[in-house]
Amino acid sequence: MNETERRDLFSTDLSAWAEEQACLAAGEVEAIDHAHIAEVDLRCDGRAITIDRRRRLVASRLDECPSLRPELPWLVAEVYPDAKARAVLESALFDDSFPESCPFTDEEILMHGFLPDSHGDDAVRGSDRWRREAAR
Repeated sequence: MNETERRDLFSTDLSAWAEEQACLAAGEVEAIDHAHIAEVDLRCDGRAITIDRRRRLVASRLDECPSLRPELPWLVAEVYPDAKARAVLESALFDDSFPESCPFTDEEILMHGFLPDSHGDDAVRGSDRWRREAAR
């Protein structure tokens, strides 16, 4: 498979591309799609989509019922344990990768495009790494 075919396969059939990339185990190093392997992070897209959907839902509910806005911190604290448990399952990260309570402000929760900890490694880099990165 040439480079153009490999690029097309990556765009059209990610599963077939991944299977083709298993050639690494067979020692066919020249056939590896180095460019796409270096850039692909399958957790990020799904995570970003889920966050965006939930964020839009919350913003819509707050627009419909503005009197709920002052209750947001309490509501977030109430749903955070279940959200954390779901995030642990979906991300395949350890429970201690996530803080015990929600570390985000109301503004961050509602901020379009805000994606903390893009690689799930706050435990390694420090719990405020995403804030430091966002401040750059």
